[in-house]
Amino acid sequence: MTSPYLFDPAWADEYARLTALEQVYDGPTGDLFRLLGVAEGWDCLEVGCGAGSTARQLAGLVGPSGTVLATDLDTRFAEGHGLPNLRLRRHDLLADPLPEAAFDLAHARAVVEHLPRREEALRRMAAAVRPGGWVLVEDFDIEGPMAEAVARYWPAGHTVLAGRLYRALEAAFGGAGVDTGFGRRLPEALERVGLTAVGGRIHAPLLSGGSPFIPLTLRRLRPRLLATGLLDAPELDAAVALIERQDVRYAPNFMVGAWGRRPTP
Repeated sequence: MTSPYLFDPAWADEYARLTALEQVYDGPTGDLFRLLGVAEGWDCLEVGCGAGSTARQLAGLVGPSGTVLATDLDTRFAEGHGLPNLRLRRHDLLADPLPEAAFDLAHARAVVEHLPRREEALRRMAAAVRPGGWVLVEDFDIEGPMAEAVARYWPAGHTVLAGRLYRALEAAFGGAGVDTGFGRRLPEALERVGLTAVGGRIHAPLLSGGSPFIPLTLRRLRPRLLATGLLDAPELDAAVALIERQDVRYAPNFMVGAWGRRPTP
């Protein structure tokens, strides 16, 4: 997708970061697929497939009579899946055409918030689903008071450091053009592109120390985080060391999943 995306696929640990993200969020994403009734024979579109786990989930749900088209600017991490009903395509959601009214579900996770023309992206996804089909989008909310809200779920004595860390994450993402509160705004955005039966859920997991997702993210963003001036290198190192401890529980950023249905004539 055309955007100043912060996570370069060429980074040596990007595959590990993507698979760590999947380990945290795949369960709730699968719950949303089932909530919307994804079933045998559905045709699904996965936008920004990353390492491919959600596309593989969909392929399993739709079975041999269904199809999944998984797209990304760089599909290298999703290749080699061996599933006959799953196709990969290099594709830019904001620049390349999509078939219209071709899918029963279009899904994107941690993608649209990064795009410069977010509502156009949602409009394109909505046009790609058939009347009666669903658009499901998951994005983070790390804006404003969310830093302190998440910090409350860090170990006692470390909430001030956690708040500084999450404010730095908001500033780093926002400085790169990410809408840091897009998750919160998703339901209204889906309504504006003409979808109905709009709903949503918030997922806020508690992670055990040793989960690599946040440490890898912080290491990748280290120069940007320090450039915000909201925390220094020793504080960042202390935060990473803390959440790598096996005896620690903490919360990452909150993910919002929102859905809407293309009206039938």
